[in-house]
Amino acid sequence: MIELFRTNIQHKGAKKQVLMAIREQIPGVVATLELDDNDKMLRVVGAWAPVPTQQIIELVKQQGFSCEVFND
Repeated sequence: MIELFRTNIQHKGAKKQVLMAIREQIPGVVATLELDDNDKMLRVVGAWAPVPTQQIIELVKQQGFSCEVFND
């Protein structure tokens, strides 16, 4: 399962911080973040289970950034 999120993450250091937090707290997902994208798109893939959408949103917000499901 793949879930896309719109964020306001702007810098490489913040990107690294958020991706590390996701890896540490949510095993079984692979996350990438595109800083060059206008929506600062966070892409999360669940390896063997559905992506815990609300947990991802709360985790990113705990890091000090906005995060919402991207519905295009």
